[in-house]
Amino acid sequence: MPMKRRATQPAWAGALLVLATIQSTHAASFEGTWSVLQVCETTSEGARGYTWRYDADVKGGHFVGQYRNKGQVPSMTLEGQIRADGTATLRASGISGDAEHNIKFAPAQTPISFQVSAKFEGNKGSGNRLGSRACKFTFSKP
Repeated sequence: MPMKRRATQPAWAGALLVLATIQSTHAASFEGTWSVLQVCETTSEGARGYTWRYDADVKGGHFVGQYRNKGQVPSMTLEGQIRADGTATLRASGISGDAEHNIKFAPAQTPISFQVSAKFEGNKGSGNRLGSRACKFTFSKP
């Protein structure tokens, strides 16, 4: 009777499994409800600064924050994947408020679209808007 060959995995496969487990465990530490503080400075053209506070949820490493209800003026969704090392590029989209707070005094209800470079560590995080307007983001998890 011929002997059956047993399939074996390469040695590196086990190391990848351990690394994936560690990464998913680390990413899981970001799970839950977060508070977001978004502070956008006055622009050089004179558009007024503003501060927004809102909640966000992280599930499966996916961050979703919502300022006011979608479709309200103003409103914004901030979302993206938090990587195992705590870094994230979040995408903001929504509808702007009154012209005096908008870049180049764009009319109310102008679409909002920008990215935020963020870093999460433990129960806190910070981020900065990428592009033309200086906005700082502070994330905290109770």
